[in-house]
Amino acid sequence: MIISALKKGRGKMPIIQRAKGFSISRIAVTRLLFGFGLSLSPIIEFAHADTTDQLLEELKRKGILTSSEFKKLKARHESEVEAQRTRSKNIKHANLGSPDQKVNIASPDDRYVKAAKKGLGVRIGDVDVSLSGAVTFFASQVFNPTHGPQVDGALMTTGANNSFAIRGGVPPSLLLLSLSTNQMGYDLGFTLGLYTGGSNINTGFLNANSGGAAVALGTPGIDARQVYGTIGTPEFGTIKIGRDVGLFASDSLFNDDAIFGAGVPFFNSTPHNSTLAHIGYGYLYADYIPQISYTSPNFNGVTFSIGAFTPLQEFNFSGDSGTMTAHDQPMIQGRLKYAGVLTEGVGLSLWTSALTQQHRAEVGDAVNLAPGTNIRAYGVDGGIKLDIAPVSFLVSAYYGNGLGTAALFYDGISVNGVKRQSYGGYAQGSFRISDRFRVGASWGISLLDSVYGDPGTLIRSSDAYMGFARYKLTEWMSLEAEYIHTTQKNQTGSGYSNNAMLFGSVLAF
Repeated sequence: MIISALKKGRGKMPIIQRAKGFSISRIAVTRLLFGFGLSLSPIIEFAHADTTDQLLEELKRKGILTSSEFKKLKARHESEVEAQRTRSKNIKHANLGSPDQKVNIASPDDRYVKAAKKGLGVRIGDVDVSLSGAVTFFASQVFNPTHGPQVDGALMTTGANNSFAIRGGVPPSLLLLSLSTNQMGYDLGFTLGLYTGGSNINTGFLNANSGGAAVALGTPGIDARQVYGTIGTPEFGTIKIGRDVGLFASDSLFNDDAIFGAGVPFFNSTPHNSTLAHIGYGYLYADYIPQISYTSPNFNGVTFSIGAFTPLQEFNFSGDSGTMTAHDQPMIQGRLKYAGVLTEGVGLSLWTSALTQQHRAEVGDAVNLAPGTNIRAYGVDGGIKLDIAPVSFLVSAYYGNGLGTAALFYDGISVNGVKRQSYGGYAQGSFRISDRFRVGASWGISLLDSVYGDPGTLIRSSDAYMGFARYKLTEWMSLEAEYIHTTQKNQTGSGYSNNAMLFGSVLAF
């Protein structure tokens, strides 16, 4: 109404007709508004916002704009209105002078800083900058270990003595920097993730994930496992380019209750970069791998992802396996996932993922195959998680051929180049006693079949029972206690076990 009245007054007396026989000049209106500490610009802005919204709705109704075009223009308009509001709030000065003088309003340019809507961060111009992270440390006591039988490829603390350590959890302490913006209708993002377990590292070919070194003057490693960019739209989906977690088995990993806790404290006398959760005791580690991947838009809770990943070698972790180091094709991974709410208080997540990779024998590989000979390894996994407040249940399982155990392609083939089968899974349940206190338990197992020519000392199985109690002290700080019993056996059925108690904290922001 105000804008239309002003437009009608062009070329005439600058008046706003309020009622028959009554008028008031624009300068008088300005003086009146500023006399009460008000400004015309917000009023004009909101009127303009309403007019633009109505125009977009009308163009969509008449079929001039498609739904996609309407959403883009609507989002752009809302962004412009928000920017105008911010500029209005940051008006530096207003000089109203005499009635014949114009209103002189100085405002900042489009480079501004304000608090982020959530998390720790700021908005600089059109770019959202956020910082998040966590500090995870646990006091870990491993006791009553058994030892004697040889298990090649074991992932647990062995020896005649108990062991104590203060070590990082899973994931280890981390710092994430994220940038996001929208340019020409495309959502763009950048992420850098730095991780450290805080324990001294005996640096080897696994860098920060090499074995520990419990000696003075040592230092921890820095694991820059995440560095990637994204581009996408709500209608198309998102393309990711860079290094990030893989698709295969990632949901089994991130739905494990031991995440942002501890889990199996392997090699506790010389702590590594992190503990294991159920890695190697119910699922394979998804790993962080350079990739070009695509994730679809969300279709009523359903998303699918597919990507090409840098290939990895068949690796002899146990000392009883073959190696294949050549690869002329990418690793391919894919995932199908559903996450939604069935009814009030009931949530359901379903997922399945798969990977495949071709391996070739190279000159000098420790495998009885002619150079150039190839095999194809593959794996599948799936799981279901049901949340019925205050209870949560999960079951997950996997199968692979040439896939290996614990990590991708670890001990996946024999020295003769024959693929080994591996499989396993885990189940967990938890109960939320209050908004701050939660308890739970889980059991998981990973198995590796032997093939002709394998020694009896090759690892056969790894299983773990876990129980935990977690208390949320503040929004950032949680306290946790865990009990864990682990057992590993070789192909003859002989093995050993141990027990562990862990107490620690997670400070996450």
